[in-house]
Amino acid sequence: MNLPLLILLLVLFIAIIISYSIKGVDFVAISLFCMFLGATITGVQLGIGIDEFILDVEWQAIIIILSMSIITKIAQDSNVLEYVAVQLFKISRGNRRIFLYLLCTITTLLAAVITDVVVVLILAPVVVRLCHFLKIRAGTYLLGMTICINIGSIITPFSSGENIIISTEFALDTIYFIQYYWVFSFLLLFLTIFLIDRFLLSKEPEIDEYNKKFVLELVDADVMIKNKKMFYFNSFAIITTIILFVVLPLLYLTAIISALILVLVNRSYTKKPMGKILRDIEWEIIFFFISLYVIVGSLIRAGFQDIFTTIPFELLDPILIAFILLILVSFISGFVANTPTALIFIPIIQTLITTFNFPSVPLLFSFIIAINLGGNLIPQGAAADLMTLKVAQDNGVENLGYKRLLKTGAIFALIHIASAMGFLFILILFT
Repeated sequence: MNLPLLILLLVLFIAIIISYSIKGVDFVAISLFCMFLGATITGVQLGIGIDEFILDVEWQAIIIILSMSIITKIAQDSNVLEYVAVQLFKISRGNRRIFLYLLCTITTLLAAVITDVVVVLILAPVVVRLCHFLKIRAGTYLLGMTICINIGSIITPFSSGENIIISTEFALDTIYFIQYYWVFSFLLLFLTIFLIDRFLLSKEPEIDEYNKKFVLELVDADVMIKNKKMFYFNSFAIITTIILFVVLPLLYLTAIISALILVLVNRSYTKKPMGKILRDIEWEIIFFFISLYVIVGSLIRAGFQDIFTTIPFELLDPILIAFILLILVSFISGFVANTPTALIFIPIIQTLITTFNFPSVPLLFSFIIAINLGGNLIPQGAAADLMTLKVAQDNGVENLGYKRLLKTGAIFALIHIASAMGFLFILILFT
């Protein structure tokens, strides 16, 4: 273990996390600076060339993240999500309870395949407008969306950047998620919606029948479709991609091929070549991930994993370790960005599995659940929460402010963590 180098790299890692967490700071420039500084010093100290650091980057995960960003952009341009939101209201026939259940369910499912922030960015304004026409307050519906959206992140291995990173590192496919996460995810979803309905929505006034009838007659989802041919093709292509994610083992190949097909087919309609679409991609996140990969790879070379091999984990019960991991990571991810949390804990979990032969299923369940559900503890812990709050503030939604989101989000985060602990106990019994 190279202790001075390890301390320096940990300082650089913390600097990257802090830069990402502070609004207005150029976190990409800071991340890249810390990456090059850390890699240079590590290379000089240990005699390592640049090719070794390039291999530290999990390029399969980067390809999946980039591909899903392209697919999400095309879905956004096709008005697929706006169409879905309006159709949900029409299907509910204006019944607020049915609309809440449908909205939260479809938001969760969309968050399983599309970036959570994009789901909020597109669906939330539509919900606000519908509620405005109905002369009701939108806050409770927006709360339901943002609380349930994190549940969607535990349904698939490609739902979020951190899930992609973890799944790629531990070779987890969609079938694995279906086997170990789906039962818990959907039970938790319907428990959450029930509680929102019972304790939040029930306190809201009923929708006026005249307003309900007026909006149902006024709203026409088909108006949102600019080009029916491309709309139906993109919808079919996105659904097919999801199915292929389940069937095919190589997620990165499925993702990039699907994204390129969508780009080529949509070219005649959008007039956007690949270069234009790539300019719209959030490259900041891609470079942020790459910086973290290189820093974490340097940490491992400096002896980061050696710290944990010296801890007598074998004296502790594996079940206890899984519960400690669930609680610890949940609270850390509530205050620290999910991706750095995931990358710093991956070597720890690898050590527990490979060195101490701890069962992988409970550890990975605790890890993935905690990373995704702990973000609701405070609004700053989840980008989707902050985006929902921004939409509410921009549109003058009176019953959703920071205080209500903080209080309600924290309560549901604790309920989710407690539920995960109960399901973890059952999972341990049957695995």
